Amino acid sequence: MKLTAKRGVVTFVASVLTLGIVAVAPVGASALSKQGAATSYTVTATLKNAKNLTVMLVGKSGRLLATKSIPSNGKVSLKTPKISSIAGATLQLVNGKASASKGDYYGPVLVGWKGAKLSSATRVYTRLKTSTKTTLALGTITVTSVTKQQGYAAVAKASTLADSATKTQVRAVKGKPSGVGNYGKASSSKLSAYGVHAQAPGDPCSPKGSPTCSPDGKELGAPTGQPANNQPANNQPANNQPANNQPANNQPANNQPANNQPANGAPNGELAEGATVEDDKLLGGDADDDGLPNAFDVNDDGDTKTDSADSETPEPKVTGDESGTCAAVEFNIFTNFKATQPGFAGTINAYGTGAFLADATTIPKAIGNTMSMVFSPIATVCGSDVTKSELKGIGVPYAPEEYVSLGDKCNTGDYQWTIGNGKMCGSSKFSDGYTFTLADLPSGQDTFSMRVTTADEKQYEFTASAGFVFVTHPMLLGYKVGEAKGSIDYSKGTSGPEGTAVDAPNISLKVTDTLSLSFYRPQRLAIDGETGFGTDKPAFYDLGGFKYIPQLPGSVGQCDALSSTDDVIAIDTPSDTTTKPTMELSWALGAKCFGVQPKNAAWILGQWQGGIDITVMPTGPGGNSGQKVYIIGL
Repeated sequence: MKLTAKRGVVTFVASVLTLGIVAVAPVGASALSKQGAATSYTVTATLKNAKNLTVMLVGKSGRLLATKSIPSNGKVSLKTPKISSIAGATLQLVNGKASASKGDYYGPVLVGWKGAKLSSATRVYTRLKTSTKTTLALGTITVTSVTKQQGYAAVAKASTLADSATKTQVRAVKGKPSGVGNYGKASSSKLSAYGVHAQAPGDPCSPKGSPTCSPDGKELGAPTGQPANNQPANNQPANNQPANNQPANNQPANNQPANNQPANGAPNGELAEGATVEDDKLLGGDADDDGLPNAFDVNDDGDTKTDSADSETPEPKVTGDESGTCAAVEFNIFTNFKATQPGFAGTINAYGTGAFLADATTIPKAIGNTMSMVFSPIATVCGSDVTKSELKGIGVPYAPEEYVSLGDKCNTGDYQWTIGNGKMCGSSKFSDGYTFTLADLPSGQDTFSMRVTTADEKQYEFTASAGFVFVTHPMLLGYKVGEAKGSIDYSKGTSGPEGTAVDAPNISLKVTDTLSLSFYRPQRLAIDGETGFGTDKPAFYDLGGFKYIPQLPGSVGQCDALSSTDDVIAIDTPSDTTTKPTMELSWALGAKCFGVQPKNAAWILGQWQGGIDITVMPTGPGGNSGQKVYIIGL
């Protein structure tokens, strides 16, 4: 996340920290022959005004087909591995390491538009169409800056290589894709989501009488009250993220088996054979037709909620080949940012005081000391076992510039990288470590490339952003157990060798008691395109619509029975330092978490070593934050 002129904190990703490979079951040779043999394609162009940018050629599947740092003369040649088709591929730009917005996604390249002039176009084209040519020359492409770290680029002349089909058109205003400038946050529903028409608000309705047509015959936009892309709310798993890097009994939060084996019995990281995903739900797709691929769009279904607070957002996937002939695989990246020291030492919040106030000094220090980035393993691609997994950042300052092996999995079954000290799984060196400043914090738009090698000696690269990233913690203010009440006065600061707060409570609790907690919500920083971005003083958003789950010691672990979603503030909202809104939770820990199936753990007597975590998770994709509280069981 970035905030200053260098970059903005995009704490939610558009979809992903989810990256996957999804396709139909393998087909026979006759089917492949109809689709055409695999071919390597080369895309050439000369980019102007492209200093410190990197260009990526991304397949409709989300597979990274080629990437190149743009040289001073602007000439690039992008050669793909052998693929079945170039159809649906797009060119995407990323801020390079030498730029002010290191590693953040920049914007799309337009290869055509509807009408005579780009400057007046309300429909533009980003995707390449099927081609029998193996070399595709796009000519001169000029980059246009829109905000401090976002923009787009366009060919000098609309290319005959552009896919201009209605279903692939992108909404635009005077040639600018509608998603550029706010990472797609303010986008509305896609062009053809509610009927076969491609009209923007204010356009004449086509066809007449469509559900989005006003009485005067003008387009209004998508009707309200409909689930995005027909995705029911209960279609989203509970974020799939363990609460504290160490799942209880090695069980992830969604009750999947401990070794990441999906409930459907498919191999590790692989979905059921024969699973298919439509193009617009792939990471390389554009579900709301705003010009930003789902992998980099913070609101990829175009509704009123950013993906981090949207349980109905589509979960994008990636396929191993553009033909869709490989079995389905998923890959997830997320971050952990938790305050676990006694006495709340290390806790920061936008509403804190003294050492507990989140600011330009405390945020970088806390993230460098405690944040980890987690990568779930990919076991197979296109039916062949993965023998090696490697990762690099694309312009990301704290990540390796070239591929580095991820090595053996951690004892949690995934890869956990503490980005401040550069360690993988707590001990193995992965990167050089990094000292953060407010200008170069981890961002949800930081772009990474994963390369896997399979037993059949093939390599596949995939690109995605880091997903949602917290910058503060939930901050406990007070508690109540029966008639007993307590509060924490953070203005007294900390004391003692362990930084124990002066009045940090050890809360006494019986098995029959209900524990009520009052606290400040965690926050994110304003992103590029929002008020307050790029200023010296951080501008925060309270995170509404998120889930709160207790993480308990011993064999209980994460108590999903007490998971609750914040419905007081439903979406992320600018922080209010005047009212400082709080949140209340009531947890019947004894009744709901102990002595019940399936764990049936006994109530803990005495001080709970390790404490209880107030764990906060997005209802959509992303990582987690948390605050530790100590309990004495009576």
